[in-house]
Order: sequence, then structure tokens, then C-alpha cells
Amino acid sequence: MLVSTPTAILGAGMMGTAIAATHLRCGLPVVIYDLFDDVLCSAPQRIADELRLQNAVLHNTLLSCTNNIENVFKCPIVIETITEKIKAKKKLYQKLTENKKPNGFLFSNTSTISISALAEHLSPDWQRRFCGLHFFHPVRLRSLVEIVPGHLTDSATLEGAQRHASRIEKCSILVGDSPGFLVNRMLNAYLSSALRMLEEKVSIDQIERVAVQFGMKMGPFRIMDEIGLDVVLHAGWVLFKAFPERVTTSDILLKLIDQGKLGRKTGQGFMRYTQRTSWEGEGEPDPQFLTQNNILSDTEIEQRLFVSMAEEAQQCLEEGIIADISVADLASVGALGFPADKVGIAAWGRDNQV
Repeated sequence: MLVSTPTAILGAGMMGTAIAATHLRCGLPVVIYDLFDDVLCSAPQRIADELRLQNAVLHNTLLSCTNNIENVFKCPIVIETITEKIKAKKKLYQKLTENKKPNGFLFSNTSTISISALAEHLSPDWQRRFCGLHFFHPVRLRSLVEIVPGHLTDSATLEGAQRHASRIEKCSILVGDSPGFLVNRMLNAYLSSALRMLEEKVSIDQIERVAVQFGMKMGPFRIMDEIGLDVVLHAGWVLFKAFPERVTTSDILLKLIDQGKLGRKTGQGFMRYTQRTSWEGEGEPDPQFLTQNNILSDTEIEQRLFVSMAEEAQQCLEEGIIADISVADLASVGALGFPADKVGIAAWGRDNQV
């Protein structure tokens, strides 16, 4: 497959434009598709802004935008990045594949939905050429992608996904098809531990400080604000339905969403932001979370945050989601910003007798 052949990105939202920018920074042409004209029209500027953060510039000859699905079908690699709703994704796949044989690969950036469930209405030919290719936010700072096979995905497709990940300078790991895969299950454990402590009246600034002092790129509440609290809630519901005995929901999260505080994109979440651009400026904690009076030691907070993540990694190994626990180490550093000097979450867990 020629490097000059364009990659199609389905969806010009936050993840779609970030993934497009990653391709463009590597000199790979992109066709970006979206149904909504206003989203499509603003995509070049948002991609240019993303490239600026990487000290790169947008070469307009490498990017084209379209609302015509036929222009997408001509591309041998198609990456779907639309809303995390199974009905919307299946409807788009039907539009793309109906009465057509695959001429390349179809990858989904889904973060929580089963690949086999997404593929169930595709023809066998398309199912063989379909798998998950899951990027992480912010794409420019995360070196890792998850590759997730469905039950009919063939080896050529997995090899194609691995080659493409290398082409855009990403490390890839192969994980099993389970709700949340590997990384989001570990992330959910981390975020849920932070939310439980907040509900127990532990101060938000202490939890954030302990996480950053441990070596995380940012604390759990800043991460939730950057992802979007509505997105965090949806991912949590998917995992709750899959693992009700181990996953809980958060009343604080629900209340903030009811108040329209969705994080960075609305200017308020757990933090308050003067900049709406993703990852620009740290924000200030909402004062309501600074008056908490449950004083835990820094060591106890650290243990509660990271033991849960290490236990989830071990659970994924036992379920066969990963073939070796070292994959969890690689994933925690490359996708979650876990400190590399601690090797990874599983290694930390062994050192701390988790």
C-alpha cells in the first residue's frame, strides 16, 4: 500500500481532527468525512491548531474534507471516530459498506463498544477486514494504540493495523474484545477511586497533588474534565453494565452533568477554565470541592488510586484480555501517562505487593 494513499477519517470531532493531525504531521494525506457542514467547515482550522501544538503546520494539499461517503470508499484505510453510540456507528457502517466489497481496512476508534457487536450486521467479507484501532486523548501526547479483533477479523487486518500504527509513529498492543478493552478498564478504576474519595470529603487539590507527585502527567479530575464528564459517564455506564459487581456510579458526576458542567468544553467541571482549548491551562478547582474536611495521608490516597488500577490490570490478564501482564505496563505508560520510571502499573503493583 503506497504511503501517498489517503487515509479516511469518519467524523470531524475532537478525536477525528486529532487523529487526522497525527497523520498529517507524518506527511500522510487525509480525507475527513462528516455529515454536518459546520463541523466540516471548521475542521481545517481545528486541525491546524492541533498541528501548531506539535510545532507543525497544515499543508492544505494533504487534507480534503467531504460529506460524500463515496469519497471515503476510495480510501484503502478508513478510521471511524464518531460518537460512542452503537446505533450511530452501525448506521454509518451500513452506509459505507452496503453493496460494496472491501478494498482495504475499516478500523473503529471505539473506546468501550465490543468490536464483534459493532460488526454483527456487516457481511463476512467486511467483518474479516474490520477491527478496533483505539487512540487516546490527547492523541499527540499518547504513544500507544489498542488493536482489538472481532471474532471474524483476519490476520491480514491485524497486520495492516499494526503497520498503520507504525506509519503514524504509534506503538500498538493487541487486546481482547471486551467492554473497555484494557486501557479504559484501568482508567475507570483510577477515576472511580478518585471519585469515591471526593464523595468521602477528601479535598480535590490533595488528590490531584498526590497523583501528580506520584508522576502522573495530570490528576484524575483534570483528566475527566479534558475527556468531558458526559463521555466519562457514558463509558462508566458501559462498564457498569458489563461488570456490575465491581463498577459503581458517582452522584457527584451526575450532579455536575445535570448542571451543564461538562469539563473543559463548557468552561467548568471539577475545575474552572479560562481557556476552552483542550489541554491549554490547568484550571482552578471548583471551590465547593476545596472545603472537604476528610484528611487522608498522601500515602493512603496514592494506594487507593493505584492499587485499583493494578488490580484491574491483573483482572484483564486473568480474563485473557491481554496475553502477558507486561502489556498492562506498556499500556499504562503509553496511554495513561503513568510514570515511565516506575516501569508500569503491573510492575508497581508487584513492588507494592498488590
